[in-house]
Amino acid sequence: MKILVIGSMGFIGKACADFLRKQHGADVYGADVTAVYDDDKYFLIDASNADFKQIFGEHQFDWCINCAGAASVPDSFKHPLRDYLLNVQLVVTLLNAIKDDAPTCKFIQLSSAAVYGNPQALPITEAHTLAPLSPYGIHKKQAEELCALYHQYFGLETYVLRLFSAYGRGLKKQLFWDLHKKSVATDNLTLFGTGNETREFIHVLDIANAVWVLIAYQQPKQRIFNVANSSATTIKYAAESFLQNIEFGGTLNFSGQNREGDPLYWQADTTLLNNLGYHQTISFEDGLTDYCNWLKE
Repeated sequence: MKILVIGSMGFIGKACADFLRKQHGADVYGADVTAVYDDDKYFLIDASNADFKQIFGEHQFDWCINCAGAASVPDSFKHPLRDYLLNVQLVVTLLNAIKDDAPTCKFIQLSSAAVYGNPQALPITEAHTLAPLSPYGIHKKQAEELCALYHQYFGLETYVLRLFSAYGRGLKKQLFWDLHKKSVATDNLTLFGTGNETREFIHVLDIANAVWVLIAYQQPKQRIFNVANSSATTIKYAAESFLQNIEFGGTLNFSGQNREGDPLYWQADTTLLNNLGYHQTISFEDGLTDYCNWLKE
């Protein structure tokens, strides 16, 4: 089974590529914008003008997993065009190359729970109305629509994985990294919100596991899956657990004001993913401890 991971040098992409290389029968290739000189199964992408037609024309991949793209809600407000190019234009470029040169290649798009916005009901099922709150969420929704379009009109086999809050070794953004940086600079930490907001945290290795479960499953009927563990955690509990792990001796406060683009409450329904055979392998507590050990190292 020949698999191409786009964004294989990024946080999630590298975890997926490394995980898949350990699976029996998986022949894994990578592609990213970073130069690598000692891997004959790696393609260097031109970040300013990515063209995948030669790659798909010369290598008949069974699966392509798109782990590339921008992944910051605040940055999408500052740089919406950049976010669009990385999260929408890149996807249509990939899909078009597959359509023209490798129409049997199955495509997995890593999307985001940001497409849901503030859900009207919990837990969130894949059929829930999409109402994103940020350019990032809107662009992820547009990428999903492109996958549906290329499936409907051109017959490509496309799948969408809506990732909830990923974390793990190597992550240098979002809540825990932000807390880490602030804890080095001050003893008095302040976060947005009230602390009662909820998130679904999932370890990056469990995301890689979910990708493999989808690949290994024979012809899934569904095409969109929530990727989480059906276990909502408050921001306050997550932050306090992190600070306890790093032995922070200061104080933690919440501003009471919500940051633009941030949803309030998330809890995922993962029935469809579980039906494929997925199960959580790393608990939040163990994963957080490991992340903090990485920071200390």
